[in-house]
Amino acid sequence: MTPLTFLSVLLLALVITAAAKKPTSHPHVGILSAHNPGPFDVELGPNDLKELAAGKSVMKQIEDPAGGSGGQALCIQDISSPTSSVWSQILDFNSYVGKVPKLKTCNTYLTESEEDHKRLKVKMVIGVLPGYSYTCYYDHKFYPSKNSLTWSLDYDKYSDFDDVQGHWHVEDVGERRCRVFYAADLKMRGKVPGPVMNILSKKALREATGWVKRESEKAAERMKEGPTVPGGAMPQN
Repeated sequence: MTPLTFLSVLLLALVITAAAKKPTSHPHVGILSAHNPGPFDVELGPNDLKELAAGKSVMKQIEDPAGGSGGQALCIQDISSPTSSVWSQILDFNSYVGKVPKLKTCNTYLTESEEDHKRLKVKMVIGVLPGYSYTCYYDHKFYPSKNSLTWSLDYDKYSDFDDVQGHWHVEDVGERRCRVFYAADLKMRGKVPGPVMNILSKKALREATGWVKRESEKAAERMKEGPTVPGGAMPQN
């Protein structure tokens, strides 16, 4: 066997071994505190309302729903669009690529209706920085009566993030405008470089409400001109 052939066989063996060691399901069924659907318990002061009226997002710290220490980050954004347009953007997962920063793949692999919510399971691949790409499987639950979407990892599948818990909530504030609240809690495996963690945490909160604002307002403008909003009206059970 030539040195080149031996090296090729060795590399192939390493790839096969790595693939074999990767589990098919997640090593646990949740570590972070889950979000409850419905409004966030947060107060907005005069300065917050001024920032929102100017089109800026506002960051707030909220209590851990399970009573833990440290709290959670929440991003709030006002959008000049009806709630139906906002939900059309948030729930149209198969159209996320090209809208959501750094997202490479986004595919829904399960949709089903349950008693009080609609369930959507989605695979996403995010490329944060060169050499840092993460594949994760998410389990979303949309509650139309509470204007909320909550999610966790799909623990039946293996994800690169250790755990995730998230919550979108949308409130009508009148005059075809709404206020969006977004929280996403992330737990990584092992040590992660600071710039990567920053992109995946607080920066990601602002980027999320930012793209929803941009796309929802564009869709609302198209509605005024006549065409139907891509993704349709807000789904119902």
